[in-house]
Amino acid sequence: MSYKVISVSKPLPFEIRRNQCKLQKAMKLCKSIQWLQLKALALVFGVSCLLLLCFLASNSYTFENIDDWDKIQDDNFTVVDETWLCFSSAKILHRAENLRKGVLKESICRLRVPKSIYYEIDGDIRVNGNSSSIFWVNSQGKESLKVKPFPRNCDPLVMKDIKEYSVKSFPLQNESVPQCTSNHSYPAVLFAYGGYTVNFYHDFTDLLIPLFLTAHRYHGEVQILITNMNPSWVERFGMVLKNLTRYEIIDIDKVGHSNIHCYKSMTIGLYAHGEFAIDPLMPPLGYTFAKFTDFLRRSFSLERHMLRKHEKSPPRKPKLLLITRRWTRKLINFNETATMASDLGFEVIVMDAGDEPVHKFAQTVNSCDVLVAVHGAALTNMIFLPQDAVLLQIIPWGRMEGLSWCDYGFPAMHANLKYLEYQASLEESTLLDKYPRDHRYIQDPFSVHMQGWFVLNKVYMSEQDVVLDLQRFRGTLVEALEHVKKYR
Repeated sequence: MSYKVISVSKPLPFEIRRNQCKLQKAMKLCKSIQWLQLKALALVFGVSCLLLLCFLASNSYTFENIDDWDKIQDDNFTVVDETWLCFSSAKILHRAENLRKGVLKESICRLRVPKSIYYEIDGDIRVNGNSSSIFWVNSQGKESLKVKPFPRNCDPLVMKDIKEYSVKSFPLQNESVPQCTSNHSYPAVLFAYGGYTVNFYHDFTDLLIPLFLTAHRYHGEVQILITNMNPSWVERFGMVLKNLTRYEIIDIDKVGHSNIHCYKSMTIGLYAHGEFAIDPLMPPLGYTFAKFTDFLRRSFSLERHMLRKHEKSPPRKPKLLLITRRWTRKLINFNETATMASDLGFEVIVMDAGDEPVHKFAQTVNSCDVLVAVHGAALTNMIFLPQDAVLLQIIPWGRMEGLSWCDYGFPAMHANLKYLEYQASLEESTLLDKYPRDHRYIQDPFSVHMQGWFVLNKVYMSEQDVVLDLQRFRGTLVEALEHVKKYR
């Protein structure tokens, strides 16, 4: 069969998009620097008002009235507001160290990162999962706030189904405060299971990456509390969770009415920097995506941390994993693609990502030098590849290059992988079997994008499969082969 490559709208060259992304990153860096400058400015101003703060210390732990708390949930909440709210708290970036040293204060701190709003509380904290309540016993005040501990604060569709927790502040010796039945000397992290986490990509971007950022700093000395817990999810990622905590993971909704867990420190919600991303300039400072993938390789006891030359071992063919899809964006001619890769010199494995449990599939991925898949959640498995391996993303037709690049191109580079992409032409898409060439979906992909995610997902993500032009795809495979040969 011969294929004629016809493109209605010419995709942006790789170099141009890479430069655009570099510019976006530079702008993001500038914003982060501005954020730090504002923090410094607020700190200087705060020091100049130290005497005033000491005079007001007796009121420093009371909540603002509930109307004010409702107002600061919106986008008008500024960095300076956040600094003032957290000023009397333990230093948030050194909080884990302070806890180990026993440096505790009665404090509550509300922080905000791009995907989430979360709270850090120190003091006498009592958790009643049965009533979805957290009691903060302190020397002042009796106010309350509500929080949904899931890191997709900007997504109302998801957040409406997340269980809400009440944080209630009570003074000492108040009869309304429940008595502790389980006292813990270590801190706790409370978050909700939910949202899109039936999807492998969202397992990581919405829960595992944020949980890593939130809990890793405690070096295992932390207890994980989950509301709306899915036991199968906990079992599925048990090896990761066990590497974050030495203690029992608690389904806080099922502890019973009379069982009150008490802590001296607690995080409600999770740190979340962005979609499948870690920003080292955001709290907690210094964490990177490469550090997260290294953590995963250790959690799953994966042998290969990076591609290396093995001079004493006999040479072997570089191994390529071709991940197929069962439902949408299927690679129709995957058998022919695998045959071509084998003829080029690869040892080829063809699998569906759902064929094995996560820990076993992670070992399969880690044994490979190249991972190839059509855009989708299966590409998330790149986190198990050794550093310097190749991620090759096949991008479906429909001007999907920007979305695909942001979802997996950036993360791949931040994981120290070699990133390659292949943009399918219109002739390689099965959309031509469903729509005439003069249809708007074919002639004007941008108009579909402008209609929003649900329309884009329906047309370009759910309704098309890919039939690769093998001769055209061959060049991208050769580039991958040449890269891994450098490590043989």
